[in-house]
Amino acid sequence: MGMSAKPMVKLMSRLSRYWGRKQLSVTPFIDVSDRIIVDPFGGSGVFTLEALGLGRKAVYSDVNPYAWLVAHVSIAGCDVGEFSVKSRAVLSYAHELEGRVGVSRLRGDRLWYPWGRPFLKRRNYDRVSDFFGRDAFRRLWALKEALDSVDASFDTRLALYLAFSNTLYPSSLMKRCGAGSWGVPSYWAPPRSCPEDPYMVFERTVARMARVLSRMPRYKVGYKLEDLGRVDAVLLLNNALTLRYKSKWTIVTDPPHTDEVQYLELSHFHWAWLKSSKLPEVMKELLGKKPRMRYSAELVVNLNRGLTLEGYLERLGRFARRVKSTRRKVIVLHEEDPVVMKTIIDILRREWREIKEEKVEVQGHRSIGPRGGRLYTIVTSP
Repeated sequence: MGMSAKPMVKLMSRLSRYWGRKQLSVTPFIDVSDRIIVDPFGGSGVFTLEALGLGRKAVYSDVNPYAWLVAHVSIAGCDVGEFSVKSRAVLSYAHELEGRVGVSRLRGDRLWYPWGRPFLKRRNYDRVSDFFGRDAFRRLWALKEALDSVDASFDTRLALYLAFSNTLYPSSLMKRCGAGSWGVPSYWAPPRSCPEDPYMVFERTVARMARVLSRMPRYKVGYKLEDLGRVDAVLLLNNALTLRYKSKWTIVTDPPHTDEVQYLELSHFHWAWLKSSKLPEVMKELLGKKPRMRYSAELVVNLNRGLTLEGYLERLGRFARRVKSTRRKVIVLHEEDPVVMKTIIDILRREWREIKEEKVEVQGHRSIGPRGGRLYTIVTSP
């Protein structure tokens, strides 16, 4: 058994920041007969970890390769001793490589869509590379190259890539003076910023992650549904609208809420760096396919991508139909527009017929979305 939801969420936040993570326990909505918990919009893996902590089997899935990385490290963990030793080797080798770095730009890092519209979250720069000074960029590139050469287990390599990813924001021009985390969910550099030395940030990040990982349970994971009989959880990089759902599954999920968090846009900050590393090769070896940012698969409202509220509701209806045959559904909803919320609930009622609604106020976490509310509706289909 694992720890309860709130302490786990706090530990996960210290392991790695992720947008929209909330201290909401779904334990009261999980029945004793629910044996396999499936979260097709898995994000950072909060609900998957809660299901595992209850002794259930779990299936995690998300379209976002950066979210998958965060979830993998949170769920599978790693050998903390190996993680610490290899991180020192990476740091040492990066110092040797730094003088040989001739790259000054990341490829494919523009904050614009190919059809000429900017990211909704773009503010005052056009590329991820623009957020790093020359010395910071060179040292981060050296760290990435050193990571690519490390000889370690899969779990440790993934944890090291996450440590590198956690190093990016504090090393960037987005780093606000006197503030720690990425507090403004957009691509904005303040007039006065306080970026830190990447080597120092990486060393500090590894130490923090090692402390957190030593306190978190480790679960055995697989990467194909047929692995579920011999592992605790299966971790998929998959579209919720194409996943083949089974009648014995219980769906427990928190789908993206209209326009509140642009997960793939914000994750581009990390993925622009990670996709230039050997991480995609490591993930391909585990998953059997090369990871990429699949913007077309994201369930979200984003007018710069032509994704309207009407389209969001239609796709949510398709998801509801796909999971209709599963034994139970627990859906976490957040929407302050009462008309939109009623429409979403009507869609679920139309597809599932019998549903229950319960209001829950989530305390102890930052307000989410542009409207900042903490009131959620939990819809269950018994």
